[in-house]
Amino acid sequence: MWRAIAVAALMLCGAAVAAEWEPMVGSDLSGWKVLGGEWSVQDGVVVGKTAKREDSCWLLYEKREFADFELEAEFMTPTPVNGGLQFRSHWLPRMPLKDGESVEAAPKQMYGYQANIETRQRMATGRLMDENGRGYLAEPAKDACMTLKQRDWNRMRVVAQGPVIEVYLHDVLAARLEDEAFLKGFISLQVFSMDADQAEVQYRNIRVKDNGAGGKWRALFDGTTLNGWKEWGSETWAVEDGAIVGRSGPKKSEGYLATLEQWKDFDVRGVFKMMGEGNFGLFYHATITLKDDGYPVIAGVQGEVEPAYPSKTGWIYESYKRGWLVTPEAKTVAAVALRPGAWNEMEIRSKGSHVTTWVNGIRVLDFEDPAPNLLEGSFALQLHTGGTDGIAWKDLAVRE
Repeated sequence: MWRAIAVAALMLCGAAVAAEWEPMVGSDLSGWKVLGGEWSVQDGVVVGKTAKREDSCWLLYEKREFADFELEAEFMTPTPVNGGLQFRSHWLPRMPLKDGESVEAAPKQMYGYQANIETRQRMATGRLMDENGRGYLAEPAKDACMTLKQRDWNRMRVVAQGPVIEVYLHDVLAARLEDEAFLKGFISLQVFSMDADQAEVQYRNIRVKDNGAGGKWRALFDGTTLNGWKEWGSETWAVEDGAIVGRSGPKKSEGYLATLEQWKDFDVRGVFKMMGEGNFGLFYHATITLKDDGYPVIAGVQGEVEPAYPSKTGWIYESYKRGWLVTPEAKTVAAVALRPGAWNEMEIRSKGSHVTTWVNGIRVLDFEDPAPNLLEGSFALQLHTGGTDGIAWKDLAVRE
């Protein structure tokens, strides 16, 4: 049993394989998606143009997301304008919604980190900012900004490793930040006309090293069996196509699949897909007992998984005791982090009384529990009343 899990854990870690530089642009915009503005490739140079009347315009690299990485690009602005390298980012409905506005009707905008390109002033390129969020997070160092050349090619490199983000200009450190609002997401290029009738930013030699998700993760699921897990209740759990699938049994009640092993402090993550209406969750610090009629009762804290959108997914709930430890907030970007009908990733970190959760790399909450009741227990997948169509889980792993 544990040999299979250990092999899966090594595959998750991938520590033995060094990442290599990958070019991100070929002869055209294959692999990229235009999100406003006019974008083209000319002799290997990506040219982004936008008019003054347009909002920030983006070119999103849609092949895959990145967690830990190195990103490098050269840039030039024929006239002084604004642009940037956007990373660990997400194209989501603008939050909060306006009165009477539905999430489907809301315009989308970019959320995540940006290494700013701003050639209208000397001490601006290299800033780190939270796009459409907290604003500027770190200002650039003067010696890095002094390496920049006006109306000529300049080089920027972004290094993201866990919570540490660094921006370099011509290999001189411009800004360093420790932050965990975004753990993974997409890479984008920006062009923004702030006060000019026409803005243009050119990018070339864009390349990336994908360093995966750092740390020593150990698999909780071997991909083929339920070894290391125990079923509680009358709901059904099985392995289908490399995923754990839970479906309602004859009672259409409540059931759990719990690990035999227990944890105190940890990071746990898993990828899930809801296959219809219902209520689901990833419990931690859990202990399960059975009533005389076989009904399972759980003492534990739940990372909520809910198909509604905006969603409560990622908020935490203490069953049969305090209820919601943090009241779900429907007006923030965390409420639209869920991707309805698709695979999603949730990560929960618990250290003592401090709990942090992320959905698809977006931080949902960062909470210091003033009076924790539960400090050790199993992980448990939940299938709650009404979850007839079921839920699938894969890539379950723990980091201690």
